[in-house]
Amino acid sequence: MKHFSIFIAIVFMAFAVNTTFAQSGKARVKQAAADIEAGTSTKEAISNRQGALKWTIETDEVSLIACGGTFGPFVDKKNKNGSEMTEAYMIGMAAYKLENPSANENAVQQAGVELALKVYDRITKEKPKTKFKAVDELIAKRDAGQLAVFVAAADCGKK
Repeated sequence: MKHFSIFIAIVFMAFAVNTTFAQSGKARVKQAAADIEAGTSTKEAISNRQGALKWTIETDEVSLIACGGTFGPFVDKKNKNGSEMTEAYMIGMAAYKLENPSANENAVQQAGVELALKVYDRITKEKPKTKFKAVDELIAKRDAGQLAVFVAAADCGKK
């Protein structure tokens, strides 16, 4: 009976630790999205974003569709801001999906694109020479209220 009690205690502790890691991963993603939104660039915020992205990639708690139709301009090798934008896109989608688990894919994609465009806006204000035409076209769509139409046309939710 003593061994059984120890076994149960170990199983319970393992479950509790796993739950804590999952919760901290979710919290990390949400905090990373908030930091990106606010433009926070402390060492802690940068480290948190990297951890949030790693958790998002490794976990089965949230699954994302990296849709070329919406984030293609972010990963173009000529886009000097691509890595920061892609990071924001992924974290933005993950945070939105965690907050809205039943959201449709277009809403998830739009949340990621919008966060990525905010990053681009911030970077290009400091470094205007890093502007990229394809992203500027997305900015124009966003500013004209046409980003949702663009995302829907990308058809990311269809397989």
